[in-house]
Amino acid sequence: MKIFTAKTGNPKTSKNEAHSIILHVAPASLSGWNVCKFSTAGCRASCLNRAGRGGIGKPELNTIQLARIERARLFFQDRAEFWSRAYWDLLKLGRQAQALGLGAAARLNGTSDLPFERIKPELFTDFPSVQFYDYTKHPNRTDLPENYHLTFSLSETNKAQALEVLDRGQNVAAVFATKKGQALPETCWGYPVFDADLTDERYLDPYGIAGLRAKGPAIKDTSGFVLNEDGTQRLSLSA
Repeated sequence: MKIFTAKTGNPKTSKNEAHSIILHVAPASLSGWNVCKFSTAGCRASCLNRAGRGGIGKPELNTIQLARIERARLFFQDRAEFWSRAYWDLLKLGRQAQALGLGAAARLNGTSDLPFERIKPELFTDFPSVQFYDYTKHPNRTDLPENYHLTFSLSETNKAQALEVLDRGQNVAAVFATKKGQALPETCWGYPVFDADLTDERYLDPYGIAGLRAKGPAIKDTSGFVLNEDGTQRLSLSA
């Protein structure tokens, strides 16, 4: 079992210019271990874990879901084996990127929110040519390795923290009710909004709010996790 999914196997990273891989484990506590300490009811309900092939058939039989559960189990029960496999994937990424003449990028939290700079700090110096990046709801993940970029993820409960993140010059990702094919709002809460659906390479973003259109379960979300185009929380589908 591979730890990472290749660029071509994920609809977001497939848009990246860099040769990219992404790590998916079963989110929140679906595996029996909590990998999303700051998750909320809104983000759990809107999680893209079951989007695409991950949502085919019954989740208990879906091979993608079973693989994500197995990765979580391996991470918590056999950490040495987990990192052995992960390092192999990262070494392969570097070789392939070099052969293609591309940069190498790896997203560590595709469906989780683990502070890898604390869990495995040597990872970032072991692979200095790989650009690591993630979304996070951890409000105080600072002093990061130079090759690890984080974008704070807005939920229905953490606007105050998101504003603090923006005020200190870091970016925030927000999901809008904007439909596919329509333009995102130009600003939100007085900050510029840019289209984060064009690529998954958050480390190349300008300053501001990374705007994402609601997808999958988020299309019907009314918890406040999804924003209306004026920046207010969508609390009904008619809003």
